[in-house]
Amino acid sequence: MLVNSYGLNGMGIEAIKLFDKMPRELIFEETYVCVLNACSHSGLVDHARSIFFNIINKTEKIYTTMVDCLSRAFLFEEAQILINNFELHHSPSPTMLMSLLSGARNKKDNHLSEKIYIRIEEKFPKHKNRLVSASILLSNAHASVGDIEKSLNIKNKLYQLGLKKKIGLSFTEINGQIFKFRAHDRSHPRSKDIYAENDKISNELIEHGHQFDSAWITRLLDEDETIASVLSGHSERLAIAWNFVANPNTKQIQITKNLRICGDCHQVTKLIAAIRQCEIIVRDANRIHHFYTNGQCSCQDYF
Repeated sequence: MLVNSYGLNGMGIEAIKLFDKMPRELIFEETYVCVLNACSHSGLVDHARSIFFNIINKTEKIYTTMVDCLSRAFLFEEAQILINNFELHHSPSPTMLMSLLSGARNKKDNHLSEKIYIRIEEKFPKHKNRLVSASILLSNAHASVGDIEKSLNIKNKLYQLGLKKKIGLSFTEINGQIFKFRAHDRSHPRSKDIYAENDKISNELIEHGHQFDSAWITRLLDEDETIASVLSGHSERLAIAWNFVANPNTKQIQITKNLRICGDCHQVTKLIAAIRQCEIIVRDANRIHHFYTNGQCSCQDYF
């Protein structure tokens, strides 16, 4: 659906304009979800409210998308009111609570993060995948404010329960061949060249004023590691470096990730696109990011 495509590419206003032109008899649940999601990913909270409150039959998916919109805007009190209203007549929704937890993590609100995590744990004790995702978000929330000990305790608890988090992967296509990278991957035959290029890029970033953000590191550093070496080893950074090794003059790079891009990699990719004058397109778990050669991203830093 075109409305959804606009939303994924950060074109919320265009999505709303198209939605407004649609005949009412052709608007279904998925249509509302798509336009609310477009609002959510563009920070158009007022537009989302207007659309939401005019929907007669609000389904769980519609409620969830509106909660996500409010949570991304850090309007947690309003989001919780919406969740409470939904739960008056329905069973609790793990997806709604996960949206709220994700927003709290992004806001670095550890108190709310713990509160929502406990609620998820109590309501959905048998939903292992949800508990793993919620635990990782809570762990990252603690790490983002420098409380590495609490972060590690949560991860150790997962390990003891035999639960594992999803491994982050990045995929990129060059000359018809797809390449896969994971964090600190050295399996590529030209790994030495990739890391040399990655170091070169890191030096360029530092020269242009970038300061690597330790808030996105969720573990203790080893003796031979630095904040820069850990963050520059993320899978998308290696995929970008490999593109420049394979084609030093490339003007467009495309990457697909199975997880959400971290804040440091997002900032770095904007800067790389500007320094190297190369458009970089990243499809992560949430949306499509177009990093332009002017150093801006299509998401307008709203992700």
